[in-house]
Amino acid sequence: MIDKVKTVFWFISKPKYIPQIFQVLKRSKNKALEDSHDEALNWCKQNAISQTEALKKLGIQSPMIQIDQEYTATLNKANEIAQNCPVQMGGEGATSFLHTLIKASNSTKIIETGVAYGWSTLAILLAIKDNKKASLISNDMPYIKMNNDDYVGCIVPEDLKKQWTLQRLADVNGIPKALASFNNQIDACHYDSDKSYTGRMWASPLLWNALVENGLFIADDINDNLGFKHFCESIQQTPIIIEHQGKYVGILKKQSH
Repeated sequence: MIDKVKTVFWFISKPKYIPQIFQVLKRSKNKALEDSHDEALNWCKQNAISQTEALKKLGIQSPMIQIDQEYTATLNKANEIAQNCPVQMGGEGATSFLHTLIKASNSTKIIETGVAYGWSTLAILLAIKDNKKASLISNDMPYIKMNNDDYVGCIVPEDLKKQWTLQRLADVNGIPKALASFNNQIDACHYDSDKSYTGRMWASPLLWNALVENGLFIADDINDNLGFKHFCESIQQTPIIIEHQGKYVGILKKQSH
């Protein structure tokens, strides 16, 4: 009860995030599906392939770029900042895979949901830094009650920020705003924000519908619940699934049937 009261006061103190309350309340209607971790994990394990094989299936023949080797100084500095951050946030994820995918696909209009330290943000910005036509819009809502507002994206160096726009909104407002900035046509999206079943099933169609032909939909932590699996079934698409440090990433490439 005390925890719920603290949550309510957090939202009252940050009214621009209040729309997210309604998304949270909707989860009670999908309780069984919200708690479908075991089934989702088994599905991921059965269908996962190597990252190298995944790149080839996506039409990328070049080897994966290991960003910690390609940008050693930048990554060392990022690790130092993350380790010294007073707030514990999410891990770095499959950053080399993401970087290679964005770079090889020549994506220029990119949306990211969920930032935390900014690992995926950094991977994407490094991939587009030599393409002046490319830009990234990231939408992030701070962790509830964790006071991490001042540290979101903290590992992103200043020289990469010219191609980056950071929105601080709940997904229900932030995703439509980001899409509108790109006239509802994007080349790639990286979904790493509200990973509840309810959140995924709301956001995924919006992002998918805005993708251009051959556009990429990348979703993190798809083992959390059946949201990603059910979304793929709803659009009759077979995803590519990779594993990274015990978690799973799903990738869809938008192509006409």
